[in-house]
Amino acid sequence: MDNTFKIIGKKFTVHILRNMTKLGQSRFNQFLDSVEGINPKTLSARLREMEKNGIIEKRIYAGTPVKIEYAITKKGLALNPILESMAAFSMQYCSKDIFKDGKPRILKEIYSKPAEAI
Repeated sequence: MDNTFKIIGKKFTVHILRNMTKLGQSRFNQFLDSVEGINPKTLSARLREMEKNGIIEKRIYAGTPVKIEYAITKKGLALNPILESMAAFSMQYCSKDIFKDGKPRILKEIYSKPAEAI
């Protein structure tokens, strides 16, 4: 458990992974706009750490300007059940802290809806 926590336990890492797997995000500015409270310096650091740990890979496309995207790796995808369990726990047992109506939910209720309905 300690080893896994070393990989995903830093602030914002799980948010970036969530946005990659659930929202299909792959660009720096997408993460910057959607991860509440993150700044460019911290985002750069987290992306570098995730790349170093083999959770994501950086893809650079030639052009003007150069296009950079991040893709989740097989190793990163293996974390998905852990992230889903964490989300399910919060939606069930901490619903008053995360939902306006305070009612518990299940994952399918959240991720089957359009983003603006969440």
